[in-house]
Amino acid sequence: MFSSELEKYSWEDITACIASKRSRDVEIALGKEHLQLDDFMALVSPAAAPYIEHMAALSRLYTQERFGKTIQMYVPLYITNSCTNHCVYCGFNHNNPIARIILTEKEIENECRAIRQMGPFENLLIVTGENPRDAGVDYLERALQIARPYFSNLSIEVMPLKSEDYYRLTQSGLNGVVCFQETYHKDRYKVYHPKGMKSIFEWRINGFDRMGQAGVHKIGMGVLIGLEDWRTDVTMMAIHLQYLRKHYW
Repeated sequence: MFSSELEKYSWEDITACIASKRSRDVEIALGKEHLQLDDFMALVSPAAAPYIEHMAALSRLYTQERFGKTIQMYVPLYITNSCTNHCVYCGFNHNNPIARIILTEKEIENECRAIRQMGPFENLLIVTGENPRDAGVDYLERALQIARPYFSNLSIEVMPLKSEDYYRLTQSGLNGVVCFQETYHKDRYKVYHPKGMKSIFEWRINGFDRMGQAGVHKIGMGVLIGLEDWRTDVTMMAIHLQYLRKHYW
């Protein structure tokens, strides 16, 4: 699991390494066809700021080479805002005095029908809070089954699940999973997630392994820019991405 791999890296050392990069390191990285982690750190370092336009041009080139001039759009469908977590930055926080709603099967279908009437959207992202008792795997499975006739691509952004649950959902139409680690700073992670299942750092970070084990076709990952130093967080995410590509290509 990636939680063991992460132990090999020091947040402080990565931060210091990024800060140590100079213009020459950035220029070397920009001249390479295949970059390593050290090159990535150079490109996100403060020393890379004068090279933003150069990086943008390369990004445009590589994007068009791989995907052409296309834009993929998706529609998020929130099927419940109920949540048992206490994330300090989130509007779904369990303690927030807001109305909690769990859509019925009929309401989910009505939403799918309404989205289809808006235009030719084919990518739906089903989003929930974390409420395994009242909106767990059975509920997610039915939501996917209801949405499948309306959309050709279904993804979820929900609580981390067991590997066997991810696999079960792939059998009901699931194409992809999106999950934000929020931050890779293990010590600070608990500050932002004091209570609830999400407070367990290892359970969340190893969720990507469980997606891979289940054969999920597309895995989306991210961090929340602003919780901790963004340069270190995205470097940790790059390390995580390399690990996932190696183990679950």
